[in-house]
Amino acid sequence: MRAKELKGYILENRDRLYTVLKNAGFHDFKESNEEIRCALPNMSNATGVMVKLNESLHTALFELGYSGDLFGALGVVMKTDFRDVMSYIETLLGISNQGAVHFEDPLRELRALSHATPYSGEGAENKLYDASFMNRFVPGVHHSLIEEGISPQVARQFDIRFDPFRDRIVFPHFDWAHTDKLVGVQGRTTQSAEEMGILGTAKYWNYIKHFRKSANLYGFNNLRGRLDKTKMLIIFEGEKSVLKEYTFSGGQGTSVALGGHSISPRQVEFILAHTPAHCEIVLAFDKDVMVKDTEGEEYIRSEAKKFVPFKKVSYIFDKYNLLGEKDSPIDKGYKVWKYLLKWRKEFIEIKS
Repeated sequence: MRAKELKGYILENRDRLYTVLKNAGFHDFKESNEEIRCALPNMSNATGVMVKLNESLHTALFELGYSGDLFGALGVVMKTDFRDVMSYIETLLGISNQGAVHFEDPLRELRALSHATPYSGEGAENKLYDASFMNRFVPGVHHSLIEEGISPQVARQFDIRFDPFRDRIVFPHFDWAHTDKLVGVQGRTTQSAEEMGILGTAKYWNYIKHFRKSANLYGFNNLRGRLDKTKMLIIFEGEKSVLKEYTFSGGQGTSVALGGHSISPRQVEFILAHTPAHCEIVLAFDKDVMVKDTEGEEYIRSEAKKFVPFKKVSYIFDKYNLLGEKDSPIDKGYKVWKYLLKWRKEFIEIKS
């Protein structure tokens, strides 16, 4: 009964389905009236996954030989059991796991602030690894990062490395609480889109399995010493956007990255508990999120609303088309970034 209700809840708003899939690592989405096609995590075949938009959410993972429902498919990909899959979805969507499916108490975030560990949740802890895990990679800065405008000093500040065997730039994700411990290590290919298509190379490679991006914030470990002075926390999608923001600010950045564009309940709780009261939250999602029919400005506003009424929230919106189709707001250089940041939109809830 619980699984059936949860499927119905997900189908009520297709954004919820995308949130579940994207946070599990699926990517390259294409949608029709009847189904969604996408690629598996760490794979590049954009038709390798089929999710039927019916009441069972029938899902096929063609490259893994799986055919069944969405929850079973997530279990295969995440290598976990049904109970953990249900907990993962409920945590991600901010749903109570007691009784029928419904939204949690809207004051949940505020009550969470009184707990010693406001970001705790069933089955949502990342495993901690010693920082020496990174010693298997080359510590040099790959030239492509410098060509994109990221300073070598900032790359070293974030311990960016290179894997010559897989030809990948390696981004370590340090835990947001135990800031000297690793929870994730992601490798991004240096191949061009054409080379990736010919060779079948996945854009990303996860060196640590079962890393939950929804239970961490990339770059938060670098903010800990400056939080009391921080007047703004900028939330990007990708790691490189954080590196660019730190480059522009001389290594004194005020940003983190989600690894996507959905802010989980645990991330909201953690931010509320670990930022000063005067700290403004700024959402800086990529251009494609701003213009997609299934997302757009209303979606960005719905993410901003998660911090209301506890924080001032704003978001960047490219009204004058200064960005490319898939650009981050910071990809066009310092002047465009400062312009977009200056003219960000303050979130004001519209009363019906």
